[in-house]
Amino acid sequence: MDDEEDYTALFFAECDELLGDLQEHLETLLAGQNTDDAEEAVNAAFRAVHSIKGGGAAFGFEALTSFAHQFESVMDLCRSGTLVPTESVVQVMLRASDAIELLVNAARESQDCDDPLIARVSAELAEFHDQPAPAAPPVEEVQTEPAPATTSELTEHSKISLIPHPDIFASGHDPLKILRDLGALGAVKATCVGTLPKLSDLDLMSCPLSWDIEIDTQEPRSAVLDRVSLYSEFADFERVSKEAILPEPVPEPPLRAEDPSVAPQSPPVSTQQRRAPTEQNARKSLRVEVQRIDRLVNLVGEIVITQSALAQRLEHLGSQTDDALSHAIEAMAHQTRELQEGVMAIRAQPVKSVFSRLPRIVRDLSDKLGKPARLELSGEHTEVDSTVIEELTEPLTHMLRNAMDHGLEPPDDRIAAGKDATGLITLSAEHRGERVLIKLSDDGRGIDRDRVLAKAQANGLVGESETLAPHEVDQLIFHPGFSTAQTVSDVSGRGVGMDVVKRKLQSLGGRCVLNNQPGKGTEFIITLPLTLAVLEGMVIVSNAARFILPLSAVIEALRIDDCSVEILPEGRKILFYRGEYLPLFDLSDCLGMPARDGSAGMAIILDSGTHGLFALQVDDLLGQRQVVLKSLEANYRQVEGVSGATILGDGSVALIIDIPALTALGTAAQITLHPKQEVA
Repeated sequence: MDDEEDYTALFFAECDELLGDLQEHLETLLAGQNTDDAEEAVNAAFRAVHSIKGGGAAFGFEALTSFAHQFESVMDLCRSGTLVPTESVVQVMLRASDAIELLVNAARESQDCDDPLIARVSAELAEFHDQPAPAAPPVEEVQTEPAPATTSELTEHSKISLIPHPDIFASGHDPLKILRDLGALGAVKATCVGTLPKLSDLDLMSCPLSWDIEIDTQEPRSAVLDRVSLYSEFADFERVSKEAILPEPVPEPPLRAEDPSVAPQSPPVSTQQRRAPTEQNARKSLRVEVQRIDRLVNLVGEIVITQSALAQRLEHLGSQTDDALSHAIEAMAHQTRELQEGVMAIRAQPVKSVFSRLPRIVRDLSDKLGKPARLELSGEHTEVDSTVIEELTEPLTHMLRNAMDHGLEPPDDRIAAGKDATGLITLSAEHRGERVLIKLSDDGRGIDRDRVLAKAQANGLVGESETLAPHEVDQLIFHPGFSTAQTVSDVSGRGVGMDVVKRKLQSLGGRCVLNNQPGKGTEFIITLPLTLAVLEGMVIVSNAARFILPLSAVIEALRIDDCSVEILPEGRKILFYRGEYLPLFDLSDCLGMPARDGSAGMAIILDSGTHGLFALQVDDLLGQRQVVLKSLEANYRQVEGVSGATILGDGSVALIIDIPALTALGTAAQITLHPKQEVA
């Protein structure tokens, strides 16, 4: 990858962050436009659009730059007080942020973007420039001397000085790119000013040089000003005279003490003076490619395996080891865990990167379905492993579309039911131990269980005389191909949405619980592991082979001899546990291994998620251990009932059990191995 590709990748990474910030600031403005935060929200949103515009211009993304400039101009009207950011104005800005996201994605793929949203929003933004400005209160005129020359006085043949900010390289820009971009206006003559320090004193992240530039162009002055303003966050542009780069500032005349309408002015402060405290107090960050972090995670995983091997070898030596070696190995174990946690924290990202994309989906579906709705977000800064973040978008999108299409009622129906005409969808995230909890709920009609059951019976999923509990009826919506929609549309009706949600969450080691309140709404509760690289597991033995059960799914471990086990007429085994009967599966049968030797062994009570609790019979339980996950499919092939593999301390491989898949495998194995018995 050459430097140009590096800079481009950095620009798009910054765009993703800026788009998330822009969405957040506009939502803040929409929710609290009469609060003290409104002014700061407008300024922050303006800066986000301005930064996207500047980067887009530097890389020649003309469509993005043009639209961002139009958006920025409207934001500037709000900053100056010419345009009041009412709810309708902010709604247009939200649509404009969606349009910018489309243009950024198109630029990322080197494609043209012909989405009609862009033309529609562009026309809406243009209308704001035609509105009359609000009347300003009269102020007493204060006589002052002419202000010193600024960039606003640039003409088509101006000489200007380019003074890079100290952080210009860290922001992904460099003076050469700026000079090349200014060359698009016409002939540019640039003279370097300043000297480089000694190599030993050179700071590679700062630019000690400046440039005197003369632009000979036929473009109007506004075009020069617009182009210069694109880089105002990365460099200062000051007018140059023939005598000096900076004219001496003209002092302000003394103010009349008896004039109460004019506040005392602070002494002028230079740009560098204003910027210094911000740089000293700012939190430094470093952008690193995900692939590099992944390699570091893998290396730490290998260290964990080696440390485990040393600890296991030490146990075998027993009393032959000295105390110093034992203490050293123990200290290494603690340090390795700290290192592992530190590396995983580097790869952690807030779920905000996913949540910020969802308001646009709600707005689009609201217009398409004719259902006004608002989305309330909370816990956006909850951090999860980046590999989990990448997989969250698809299931959350399906669930959100399901809530909009099936959950929320039309406005007239909501009013008739005593509800607000605007539907409410809430999405939250929080940490719960070693897992993250995500809740998505709506205040709609809830799931019509009679309708769901009738559709399931019509499709042959449920027998006509079969009786299901309410929560079992609710779970039918996760069945492949199941849908209660009357017609198939581009929103829903094909029965793939919730099935995709279920399969995706299971692949992530997560589960989904549905709480349904007919007439009041539905709530989906998703639990996911914080990381897919490390797993807290329980080591078990079955048929002389060791396996790993995810500890998050383990409820309790019991001895089979202490339990009540029955065999049903159809051949299924059940175990009596705390007042209820649970399915009992033998791990050897589930995985198609040879029959066990007949010893009783242990029963591990597990939570399968959507299928509830079940018991798993194994030979022995060895204890709890933190293991490093390895992909079995990438290194060997996919094995049904297995989600991955790990390397134990002695170098042997242990398979990690896929808990949700065991219920189907266990049921099929019992029916095959224990055919239906005739009852006398």
